[in-house]
Amino acid sequence: MIIVCDKCSSRFKLDTRLINKTFFKVRCSKCKHVFSVDTLESEEVYELDQISQEPQLKVIAICSHKGGVAKTSTCLNLGVALSMLNKRILLIDFDVQANLSLLLGQRNEHSFYEIIQEKVQVSKAIKSVRKNVWLLPSNSRMALLAKQCLQQKDFGFFLRKALEPIKEHFDYILVDTPPSVKFFTPNALIAADFVIVPTQCEFLAMNGVLQTENIIKAVSKTHPLEYKVLITMYNDENTASKVIYSKLKQKYNQKIFKTLINYDSKMQESQIVNQPIAYYDKTASSALQYHQLAKEIELI
Repeated sequence: MIIVCDKCSSRFKLDTRLINKTFFKVRCSKCKHVFSVDTLESEEVYELDQISQEPQLKVIAICSHKGGVAKTSTCLNLGVALSMLNKRILLIDFDVQANLSLLLGQRNEHSFYEIIQEKVQVSKAIKSVRKNVWLLPSNSRMALLAKQCLQQKDFGFFLRKALEPIKEHFDYILVDTPPSVKFFTPNALIAADFVIVPTQCEFLAMNGVLQTENIIKAVSKTHPLEYKVLITMYNDENTASKVIYSKLKQKYNQKIFKTLINYDSKMQESQIVNQPIAYYDKTASSALQYHQLAKEIELI
């Protein structure tokens, strides 16, 4: 059941199994306004901050036209950070290289290919990989999708349609995409409610943001999309990084996340042992920053 605060319009997903009355009062966890759901006969008030809030965003695509900008690291570590805020997270490995699946120890499992071409149920392909975290893996057969499906009608809507039966079971769905703009990126963008564009503070990476922005604008003509730029692997001791960061802030202004992700050797160590950074070292700078990013995502 979805209820909306009549003062600040915050939306909440309420599990009515928690309530043993037909009519009741609730308190908004954002503005503290108390209001009735239908007609109240009791003076008892239920706190909405004890009930999971329905996110404004559900499906988040993580896209960049340039490789090596921490898309996969962001998908994994942001997803885990959100799960630690008691959110149910589905990660989708939408990259033929299957790096996200590899980091989570999932090899040669069913992927989106089997869902589309062999009619495997989405629920059967999803794997539980951490507390509050599930994964739809990738595999080598994903490379065949672009060749086999590009000529089919509405091929860009395949992911969106596949997610419809399961969306309600998750608070957030994060999609890791490849640098290629064929098949996978259009599918991810059309399925998404929001886009994160990771970038390093390097000249070529900055050009990748511009190209990604153009793709988002093209998709937005028929499927309106908001996006924000995430600075990753930032080195505050590097003069060039500082200069490009300044240019990015000047160009994108409110489109840049307040949180930035520093270069962190602990992140590389965590990947070697197939652990999200928060599990490997919760005190690492990147772990703390992805936790902060998760909180920022919740406020969008």
